[in-house]
Amino acid sequence: MTMFSKKNAVRAALSFITTVTLLLSAQSTIAADEIVLAQTSGCLACHRGLEQRIGPPFKKVAEKYAGQKDAQTMSLLVDHVINGTGPDGVGWMKDGLATLPFMPPNSNVTPKDANKLLRWVLATTGEIANPTEFVTESVAISGAVEHPLKLSVDDLRKFPPKKVGEVPMVCQSGANLGQLEHLKGVLLRDILEKAVVVSHNHNDVKKMAIIATASDGYKVVFSWTEVFNSPMGDGVIVFFEKDGKALGDDEGRIAMVSTKDTRTGPRHVKWLQGIEVRKIVD
Repeated sequence: MTMFSKKNAVRAALSFITTVTLLLSAQSTIAADEIVLAQTSGCLACHRGLEQRIGPPFKKVAEKYAGQKDAQTMSLLVDHVINGTGPDGVGWMKDGLATLPFMPPNSNVTPKDANKLLRWVLATTGEIANPTEFVTESVAISGAVEHPLKLSVDDLRKFPPKKVGEVPMVCQSGANLGQLEHLKGVLLRDILEKAVVVSHNHNDVKKMAIIATASDGYKVVFSWTEVFNSPMGDGVIVFFEKDGKALGDDEGRIAMVSTKDTRTGPRHVKWLQGIEVRKIVD
């Protein structure tokens, strides 16, 4: 082999390695994006890759529909994701692969996102989502407050403790998601009282929204009135222990739940990262 051909071979090899690296990187990014989409869309409240929860594992769904990615099947599955399965979903429970008799509607999911999620689910061969990438060790209090804070679990332990026995978890659709038990944490109200919400006149606080954000991008909103001027505020808890133990990676070191909501699932924030106070109208 001549020196020229050796150089060409090296260049070709480097080019190939670079191309493969970029492709693998792109695939990893796509998978990460879809995991986040699955989390924020509520899919991971009922499903995992291999683990059976109240819905069937994604791998079993992929096996059932293997080789059936034609337009008609995909259209049917998109409809199931958005509008629920109805009686068509009972088979999963009969087969011992689900405890929920049917998949509830997910009206928050668009057809485009449903297609994206389904193509990912139908390609699932193992467990999904390493939750460690979402774990947060502290929560930042920011926005319209006099004293911005960054609170670790140890910092939260210094607040007056709030303990909750059982919290039934009900999804946005009304489906039963089980329950959280023996929570220990802090009232959101106590945290905000320490940060001191900025109020230049008497009516400012009535125009404040409190936005809780998770590291995966999930967000929920409370009004100042809910937290400070209604019984609801007695049940909004930032918690760091469950069943006497620190929270696991699947929930993060710090989480939040509004225990007095009728449907508690939508305002259950895993991997809590930030709480922002924002004036939404003048």
